[in-house]
Amino acid sequence: MKIGILLLAGLCSGAGWAQAPTIRQGLVKPMWITALPDQAGRVYAMGLAPVAPSEAQALTQASQNARGEVLSRLRASVKSETNVSTKATMTRQTGGPLTGTSEQQVGQNTSIQASATELPGLSVEETWVDVKGATAYALAYLDVPVAERELRARFTAQKNDLFQESETPGAPRERLRQLNRLKNAQVELAKLDDMAALLAAGGGDPRLRGDIRAGKLAVDRQMDQLRGSLTLSLEGGAGASQIAAILRNAALRTGLGWAERNGEFQLVLDYRSDARTAKVDVSHAQWNGWWRGGWVSHTTTKDTGIIVARGVLSITLRDRAGTEYESVEIEAKGLGVSDFQAENRLKQDFREKVERTFTKWLENLVK
Repeated sequence: MKIGILLLAGLCSGAGWAQAPTIRQGLVKPMWITALPDQAGRVYAMGLAPVAPSEAQALTQASQNARGEVLSRLRASVKSETNVSTKATMTRQTGGPLTGTSEQQVGQNTSIQASATELPGLSVEETWVDVKGATAYALAYLDVPVAERELRARFTAQKNDLFQESETPGAPRERLRQLNRLKNAQVELAKLDDMAALLAAGGGDPRLRGDIRAGKLAVDRQMDQLRGSLTLSLEGGAGASQIAAILRNAALRTGLGWAERNGEFQLVLDYRSDARTAKVDVSHAQWNGWWRGGWVSHTTTKDTGIIVARGVLSITLRDRAGTEYESVEIEAKGLGVSDFQAENRLKQDFREKVERTFTKWLENLVK
């Protein structure tokens, strides 16, 4: 059973302890183990861990659990969850104490979401080791005013840099770079939004989250404007519908648009193979949409009779004016005891390499 104690304090003041957590050891338990501190502007929680295999590891684990308890309770409050499987004493600005009845046990399994681990103002104030009971305890707190100041500073930096909805840059490469910057900004704003929600649950100013969400909408508008001018189309893809689908999906995942023809940017395909061993038979349905003419070559090993299907595809990115930006070459192959088996495995190999290689290449392009 996950154990934790939480106190939500009102937002009135915010001076925080800067020193490292105090480590205590002995038979007399600190008062915060039975009654958490009641300090305005802070959210307190306790974590514990068994002293095994070492005391140092137990203190580290208890500290992690205490920080996790602060965050998990705040997240539960954000999601309006009321089923809390811990023994807790909770004080709110608008209510009195609320005590649960769960039995306390040594052991915690707190899951800390990635965006919340960056929450500023979250610290461990004190730890204590119960030698007789072989248990380590830690007291953690969130300093809400400190966290709010940090979040506002980060949000202001993003706002000053990105929220000017200026005209779309004329140069195609610069538009790609701007789109990438906006995508990175959205990642940061999503983190800030998540953390602002936690602070609001701890008594912070809910208007901060509203401001951040308004900023996200402003970035969305800029991204939509850029996507409208950054469409990709496929040249040389006749008869290669499945290849086109893979390339289209990879482009859409990067946030770009797709046009059936005459896009702002064009992907030019070049198929190559050994004409002497090329398998040219478009009447087979399993081949349609994967290669055109003699793209795939077949060879058979003399010793084992294994058939090798191999194909090479070059993809070049250019703009409407014919300026080439990047190029990538993908070689795929498949092994089998029949043409059909070898070609199916080639398809899978090609699909994986296109999705991996093209996506990475396009992401590098927009940096």
